[in-house]
Amino acid sequence: MSQRRIVIVGNSAASLAALETIRRVDATSPVTLVAEEAIPAYSRVLLPYLLSGERRDLSLRPRDYAQRMGARMLLGRRAVQIDADALVLDDGTRLPFDRLLLATGSRAAIPDVEGIDTPGVSPLKTMADALRICEQLPGARHAVILGGGLICLLVVRALLKAGLSVAIAVSSDRLLTRMLDEEASALLQDRLAEAGVRILTRTDAARIVGRDGQVRSVVTAAGEVLPADVVILAKGIRPDIDLARAGGLATGRGVLVDECLRTSRPGVFAAGDCAEAPDMLVRGKTTIPGTWFEAVAQGETVGANMLDLSRPSPGAFKMNVMEILGIAVASMGLTQAPDSEGRVVVRARDGNYRKLVISRDRVVGAVLVGDVSEAGAIALLIRRGLTLSELRPFDPAQPIRYADLALRQPSVLLRQDLTHCH
Repeated sequence: MSQRRIVIVGNSAASLAALETIRRVDATSPVTLVAEEAIPAYSRVLLPYLLSGERRDLSLRPRDYAQRMGARMLLGRRAVQIDADALVLDDGTRLPFDRLLLATGSRAAIPDVEGIDTPGVSPLKTMADALRICEQLPGARHAVILGGGLICLLVVRALLKAGLSVAIAVSSDRLLTRMLDEEASALLQDRLAEAGVRILTRTDAARIVGRDGQVRSVVTAAGEVLPADVVILAKGIRPDIDLARAGGLATGRGVLVDECLRTSRPGVFAAGDCAEAPDMLVRGKTTIPGTWFEAVAQGETVGANMLDLSRPSPGAFKMNVMEILGIAVASMGLTQAPDSEGRVVVRARDGNYRKLVISRDRVVGAVLVGDVSEAGAIALLIRRGLTLSELRPFDPAQPIRYADLALRQPSVLLRQDLTHCH
């Protein structure tokens, strides 16, 4: 295999998975990894545990990782332009490449609210954000979270553990509107209320008020004043596509890629939270899953394809599994029936909720609250594209186990592995 000059922008799930995939096949091609943050790779998913004091080290890889991978790491450097034959950094350094991977991830969405720059107001997306919030917690009594997305719920436990009262203000009619249906969200909101969390739905912040260089309150559009010593912005994320746009790549909400994660420019690929890829379940649709699971999967796929191994992705797939205040929650694929032929199978009992979304003889999504033991098997069923007819006898009202999939039509499991990039 001839050597290629490989440059990777990013230092998280997708980029690390790509690097490791490359090295499993190609031990000698020079690889340079560029990252804007000046610290080694860490888990952003675990940032709330840094706030709660339960974790101090969030490192994803050992200290000698770069040496093990035979990679050059340029941390604390920002890529600003993609020229014809090189990536240009903010200090003018040019990195020639034969293959370039954009794994630039995403940035926190910052709402346009008066007082948004007041000290004590911050998203929780980076290590710098977490350290800034940690400095605000001693002596704080009240926290307000603006937004009802995933990061909102992950940080609630940390704030409660720190002894703060917590209020959540969301514009929509419920929490996690993109992940959960109304019934599942209601179960979760009941649990939060039991823990003392106040939830204000259909509520927008009109302004944030500070005094003496520190946030003091959030005023809602209805005029209610919410006391706040800490304000967390949880309005979602935005794909970081500035570099792609500067390089003239085709973009939508994210960097547009094909089934092999190739961008509109030969030799340039994208993966992870910045990539807008063909959807696994809806033909003709593109998706940005924004999940750790998919970022790793895309990283492995793109690493192989940067070496011309022709391994297409089965399509972007959304899946989240988490625990919030003792309640396990899983959401994957489509959470509502996508067409007139679709149907749902719901089972709710003993505080557990289970919903399968079925369309055209296939399971295309699921929502689980409480007992999530089926999550892995259901995800495999969806990812493999197995039809219910192939799994007969099959009762969607009964639990799905790995054994049900492994013992029926095993040749079907290889179907997607036999395809190639075109």
